[in-house]
Formats: sequence, C-alpha cells, structure tokens
Amino acid sequence: MPSTPSHLKLGFQRNTYNRVSFGKQIQEQEHSCIGADRESSEGCKSNHESIQQNVDYINFGLEDQMEVYGYKRHMGLTVISWLFILLSLGMIRLVFHWWPRLMLIATHKRCSLIDAEKVLVVERYQGKHKCYYVKTIKNITVQNMCRNNYDEEVGIRNNWKEQALIELKSSGTPKLSVHTSSGIFKEVDVVRLFDCKKLRYVWDNDKAEFYKLCGLDKNVTTSTLHKQIGLSLAHQYLRRCVYGQNEIVVPLRGVLALLFLEVLNPFYVFQIFSFILWFADDYIYYALAIFLMSAISITMTVVQTRNNQINLHNTVHKSDVVTVLRAGTSTSEPVVSLIPTEQLVPGDLMLIPSHGCNMHCDAVLLAGNCIVNESMLTGESVPVTKTPLPNSSLLYDDKEYARHTLFCGTKVIQTRYYGMERVYAVVIRTGFSTAKGNLVRSILYPPPVDFKFERDSYKFVQLLAAIASIGFIYTVITKYLRGISATDIALEALDLITIVVPPALPAAMTVGRMYAQKRLQKSNIYCISPRTINVSGSINCVCFDKTGTLTEDGLDLWGVVPTKDNQFHIPVKHPELMEPCLLLTAMVSCHSLTIIDEKLSGDPLDLKMFESTGWILEEPEVSDDTKFDLISPTVVKPANSKIRNSTEEVLNSLEVGIIRQFPFSSSLQRMSVITRRLGAAHFTVFCKGSPEMIQRLCRSETIPCDFVTRLEEYTQEGYRVLGIAYRDLPCRLSYPKMQRLSREDVEIDLCFLGLVVLE
Repeated sequence: MPSTPSHLKLGFQRNTYNRVSFGKQIQEQEHSCIGADRESSEGCKSNHESIQQNVDYINFGLEDQMEVYGYKRHMGLTVISWLFILLSLGMIRLVFHWWPRLMLIATHKRCSLIDAEKVLVVERYQGKHKCYYVKTIKNITVQNMCRNNYDEEVGIRNNWKEQALIELKSSGTPKLSVHTSSGIFKEVDVVRLFDCKKLRYVWDNDKAEFYKLCGLDKNVTTSTLHKQIGLSLAHQYLRRCVYGQNEIVVPLRGVLALLFLEVLNPFYVFQIFSFILWFADDYIYYALAIFLMSAISITMTVVQTRNNQINLHNTVHKSDVVTVLRAGTSTSEPVVSLIPTEQLVPGDLMLIPSHGCNMHCDAVLLAGNCIVNESMLTGESVPVTKTPLPNSSLLYDDKEYARHTLFCGTKVIQTRYYGMERVYAVVIRTGFSTAKGNLVRSILYPPPVDFKFERDSYKFVQLLAAIASIGFIYTVITKYLRGISATDIALEALDLITIVVPPALPAAMTVGRMYAQKRLQKSNIYCISPRTINVSGSINCVCFDKTGTLTEDGLDLWGVVPTKDNQFHIPVKHPELMEPCLLLTAMVSCHSLTIIDEKLSGDPLDLKMFESTGWILEEPEVSDDTKFDLISPTVVKPANSKIRNSTEEVLNSLEVGIIRQFPFSSSLQRMSVITRRLGAAHFTVFCKGSPEMIQRLCRSETIPCDFVTRLEEYTQEGYRVLGIAYRDLPCRLSYPKMQRLSREDVEIDLCFLGLVVLE
C-alpha cells in the first residue's frame, strides 16, 4: 500500500475507549490538546469580535449562528419595481429570480423584527461565503388553525381532528403552547414564526428576538421528563399547530417546475439569447444544432434530477402507527390510543411494542430496556442496549444520556420488562429536529465548497466575460466610425459575445454530469446537487474518521498480559488454556453481550474477548422480551470440556452471575459490572477501559513499575490495548444497598489485573 503523501499532514484522533496510547507521549498530547483548545477559543473570540452592532442574530454563539433582518412591504417601492420589470420585458424579474434578496430589498423597507413581515437571513461560512434566505413570517392562532385546516393531514382519518376540535370548544379559550425551558410550555394567543433550513424559529415577546423552537431536549431535568403523563387529544393538536407534522420530507418538485428552473439557469438563458441572435443573423443550421443539444441536455437533467429526488424521498420518508398514552382527567386513568407517527409531538408518551418498531422521533426511555439497531446513524450493526433514564435533578443531555435515548431512524429489535409492565418513552424531538432530521438537513443544505477548482472556474468565466466586453466595445466603436447601420452593429457586436463564451459549454457539461450520475446510480449513490460532481473530480484524497472504514474489518485477540506481585508476566496467547483466575473472570463477565434470537450479540470487541475464553453465556429460560432487571439475568460459566476431571460441584462454583452493569461511556472511557460467584459471600466489581483511565482508578501499589514502557511497546505496534481491574465489595453489603451504589462509589480503589491486547 503506498504511503500517505507527506504534504497532506493527516492526523487521526484516538478512540476514547480502546485507544492506541503512546506511553511517554501522553503528557505531550495532553498539552497539545490544551493548545488546540486555546486555538479554538481564540477562533471563537475572533468570531465574537466580528459581531456587528445593531444587528439581530439567531442561534447566537453557536455553529449555525445567522444574522436576521426585518422587512416590511412598501407599496411605493413595489409599484416602481413592477413598473421597471414591465419596461424591461421581465429581465429585471429574471435577475430577482437569481438573487431573491434583491427582490426583497426592491419591494420592502427595512424595519424592526417586531414589525417585520419578512426576514432576510444571512449565513456566513468562515468569513468567505455568504448564503441568503428570504422567509415570510407567519402568525398562527387557534382560530386560524381551526378555520384553515392547518394540519393538512394527508391520508389520515379526519375523526382525530374532529374530536380535537370538540375538546377545544369545550375547553373554553384554548391557547397555543410553546416550550421555553425546564419542561414548561408557555401558553400564548398568537405565535409568530418562520421556517429556515427546515427548522422553525419563534418570536419571543419578552426578549424581542427569534429563537430556535426546541422540544424537551433543552434545559430540562431528567426528573421533569419522568413526570410527563402524556397529552390529551386537544393539547396534542395545539402543540402540533406550533411544531408541525412529525415527518422528514425531501421536497419533490414537479416536472414543469424543474423544467422552468433549469431553463431559467443563467447558462441556458444565455443559450436562448444566442439562439435568437443567430436566427436573426441567418445562422439557421448552427442555431438549430445548439438548440437541439440544449433541449436534450435540459431533458436529461430534469429526468435525472426528478429520479434522484424520488429515490431520496422514498429512502427518507417513512410512516407508521404508534401507540401513545392519552392523559386522562384527574379522576381517570390514561387512555391508550393508536395514532399515525406524523401526529407525534414533544411530550407524547409512546409505548414501545415487545416485538420492536422503527423509531420516527427522538424519545427518552423511561421504563423497560430496549435492544436497538443504530446502524442507520452510526454505521455499527451491533445492537445496543438502552436502559431507563435516571431520575435526578441533572439536566438532560443527548450525548451524555445517549444510552437512554431512542433516536429517530433506528430500529428497536426487542424490549425487556417486568412481567406485564409497559415499556414507554417520552417524545423529546420530532421532524427535522431529530437525529435523522439533522442528517437529512446536512444533505439538503451542505456547506459551500471552497475548492481551488471552483474558484478557478469562476475566474475563467470572468476572464471570458472581460474579453467579450472588450471585443464588444471595440466592435461598436470601429463599426460606428465606418458608418455601418445600428442593426448590423448590434448583430455583429452581440455575435462576438456568443463566440467568446462557448455556446456548447453548458450542454457538454450537462452530458458529462449525466454519465457521472449514471455511474453513481449503479452504486446506489444519489446525487441531489449535480454541479458538485465536477468539483469531486479534483479530489485526490478522501479520509474517513470511522473506525473500521480505514482499518481491517474484524478483530483478533493477540493475547493477555496478566500481572502478579506488581509485575507483568509472560503474555498468554490462548486465554482458553488459562486456569480460573480473576483476570479470566473479568474477561468473561465485563461486557454488554446478550442473547437475541439464540445468538450472542454485542460489541465486536466484547464478542472477540469472550469467545477467546471458551466460556458460555446463559440467560434465564424466558422469552427475550421479559429479560429485564432480574436478580441474576446473565450467567457465565466454563464449558464442561474446558475443565477436565472436574466434578459438577467444582463447575458450579465457577459460575458467575452478572448482577449489575454500568455501560460504557465515551467521556468516562470505561465500563464496569458487579458480579457474584456462585456461593461467594461478597460482590466483585470488574472494570475495563483505556489503560490510562484504569491506571488512574487503581491503587498505585497494584500498578507494575514498567506499566508505561510495556504499554508503549504494544501501542506502537498498532495493537488495541485494554486495561482490566477489579475490587471486592464489603461482605456486609446487602443486595438492595448494592443496587443503590453510584458509579463513582463503585469504580474506586481498584486492583490492576492486566492488559488485553487485540490486533
């Protein structure tokens, strides 16, 4: 494999769990991280220094910070603008089509946001690019919603809306609800909002600013989420009026709309101009040839774009039905109702069926366990176990509590629960605010490209325009001095422009893009922005930050390095031959493996480590969907053939029950389990994670003196290294008290056991 070009200066960040460490370089890398943080803060500082005075912002201080300006229609400017449009035979309107903000400036007058009818949103990318969005402000009231049938629920039974309207009329004067913070929904009579880049921004009268409409994922404590009791039909309808339908829809333009948009492209407008000019100058055959080429290229572009839009729309858009709990009155129990997923709003309590389902929103799991396939979002096909959200006073964070969050686009394979108890979750985000919605938005609104090829292309067009302008002026002057008629001067001068700028260039580029799209389509790659294909041709290096994409698929256990008497021993290449010991017990118990459909499933690293021991894993003889929080839900024990000449009593004494699990956390760089050996008088904690983190948690007298040196030897060879440690809990600790232990109280004063090396 050829080496990486040195001028590319590529760097790869280490994995926080089983990261490749470089011993003596740890402190140096920490210093470099601090330096990077300083550079980042300086970048943020320079960004804030560029903040303009007397300018309103949305998403202030965030990556998607944008400027927003208010405009109100001015009748005088509107009349004058349309007068000039008529006098120019529509040419000015064509310019306004290319630059919509000019139409806004020409027909509206700048005003404050509180009086604005439209807004101009300006997005800046790294100080080099600007993107402009012209959006209309909408005023929503309950009366307008009921009168105008705002829902537009296509394919949904109307009796839901009829029931909601009956409840609204019986409730007196209903109001719209908008989430502010702390799980509190503020009730208002009128909601002013506008949509930009598939996100909704709502006007705050108190702060006199627009802010991004959020669900129950911002400034909400976990205890508040646990207090959610569901929504009545009327409250859900009012909330949906503000949040909109829970759907991720890629816009589908009609064939005529695509045709007009393509024809009005500046290149093809220039083609039409050239075609008319050549006909006037009797270039009949040449004009017809160019016209035919342009017509074919336009047709192919429209067909290809339409097909790509349909394919992407069908891939993204999903619909289903879901069971929710309707909040009853103070004296009645919650009612179970079956609704379309499009009607879900933040605050709904949805029931997760035992056979699993596809998630159409982001929701926080409140009761029961779920086994989820998150391959759509993470690319990992390994199922992930989701546990209920802790009930505390801490603020909810989707990254910190990812193990308790069901993300949109993922698939729930199974649920596990107590007996007949329900597995339910509270909806926190819907539509384009979800994890899947953000992924689709990044496809629909990619950041502007800044390639040298793109800049050179614009310079080339500008150079041609400059040459054509010089030739145009020279021709007009020389022909006029010779006394040639104005008609001939105009034809010859304009003809010079069409010669300098190649008329067949747009058609040639379209044909090239079409063939490129067909090659991409064969690999199931959909391109919704064909112009980027030309830019992609100039790329000579592509790097992915996904583990397993650049590396070999699959892991192998290189060996185990045990410790004894504060010293590393000879590495063991075959763990299945090891005598029963604490290190072997840690390898077979400290994992998140589970049995799904009679097959062992879990993280590939955990699977490889467990399979290398030759032990077996057993779960209670109950259906998969009832394996939830049992006293000893999982038992690991050696296979009978692995320990020869052993009695049944000896084999039983080696059985280990996994009582409690603290799942892996990327911020903590570790996971741990609490286990109990059959017949033992105490619980034992096993912990595994990055060697540096395990070293910090262990007692210093248990760490070998050559720890850093030995770790450096393995990591410089490119091996993945895990640290293993354990701790015996006090004998007097009862089961209920053990269940109440916090993670911080468990993962302390550990004893180092050794290293697990994988390749």
